[in-house]
Amino acid sequence: MSALAKLCFNNGVFVSGSDATSSHITDELEHLGIDIHIGHKKSNIVGAELVVYTCAVSMRNVELKEAKKQGIQILERADFLGLVSNEYKNVVAIAGSHGKTTVASMIGKIFVDCGIDPTILIGGEMAGGSNLRIGKKDFLIVEACEYREHFLKLKHNTAVILNIDYDHPDYFKDASTYANAFNKFAKLSLDKTIVSEKYKMFLETNLYVTYGKGGTYSARHIKHHENMFEFDVYKNGKFFNHIALNLIGTYNIINALCSVAVADCYKLNKEKVKQSLAEYEGVKRRYEYMGKLLDNVVITDYAHHPTQIANCIEATREVYKKPITVVFEPHTYSRTKSLFFDFLNSLEKADNVILLPTYSAREKTIAGGRSKDLFDALKFKKKNVKYIKTYSACLEHMKKLKNNIILLLGAGSIINLAEAIKQNYLNTQN
Repeated sequence: MSALAKLCFNNGVFVSGSDATSSHITDELEHLGIDIHIGHKKSNIVGAELVVYTCAVSMRNVELKEAKKQGIQILERADFLGLVSNEYKNVVAIAGSHGKTTVASMIGKIFVDCGIDPTILIGGEMAGGSNLRIGKKDFLIVEACEYREHFLKLKHNTAVILNIDYDHPDYFKDASTYANAFNKFAKLSLDKTIVSEKYKMFLETNLYVTYGKGGTYSARHIKHHENMFEFDVYKNGKFFNHIALNLIGTYNIINALCSVAVADCYKLNKEKVKQSLAEYEGVKRRYEYMGKLLDNVVITDYAHHPTQIANCIEATREVYKKPITVVFEPHTYSRTKSLFFDFLNSLEKADNVILLPTYSAREKTIAGGRSKDLFDALKFKKKNVKYIKTYSACLEHMKKLKNNIILLLGAGSIINLAEAIKQNYLNTQN
């Protein structure tokens, strides 16, 4: 939402906005000169000709009700983003259950380093601290969110599909319905679809390029060094490029492979692509090293799906030979209930687990979907698990750990805990 606000403001549009609480995001917008209100009230929309809201905001919100009463046009964020996408000649839209922010920022960096001047709009913060890069109208590189089929509203010349792992059970009734949304997204692509070989089975179109094992682009001769990978890219069975990547986690090899495929489809210079990926630094909250809490290494990640949690734990094991403690804040009751046993299997990969109360987002409590339910199930399996109700109590427990790797995982307000720890307790020197 903040990226769209900045984009409009940069284009000379008068922008104002409101949020329930202040944050570094509202501070940034205010610093730019955007009129920001903390708290929602009718007067916030005085003079507005268009009101844009996210699906996290209830239609009972006082500002939305007042806008409707006054006859002011109201658009959900996805509809507004769809209108914005129509302003660009070429749109590369990156979709998937996870990895969108990382891959979108990778592709964006490659395009910039290859002399193209794209506009980049993502859900996280790129190197440099922004979720937006304003470029020319020739290219827009953007995350495409599948929630409520929002990505179907995006104009896209190139559809990029990273993975299709069932999620958002509050909207999609089953895995088949969820997968079909991606199928529809691919069909709407104006030019090409680039999809992981593993997930092409869900697409009815044959107009795609694949990457991954058995795909058009594949990774071979993978070598793992401390905090980095290097591998050869093969295209149609022939050597194509050599990539060095300063990230951990084998899933990032797949992310880089996807980025190489996109770059090649646009015939970008191979050497510049290679150099760009070698210099890629990642994005905020995607396996982000925070520092040390006493003798414990603290890392934070946006992981809130079982696959992401498993990936984080496995990536940590590749680098560190120490006990892993996962501090997890489940995100929504519906997701926790629908993927309950997947969460158990992923969390069991850690040596110790600390569960915080569920971040409810837009939902009311659902039996079988509470964090406490995960705790009871893990305890039954005799897992070393604790349920801690507050961030302050969690911090005190973390201080008692000895020489652990602490993973702070979740998409909710656990980031506030991570930032508070970083500012007040951590030694950020490696």
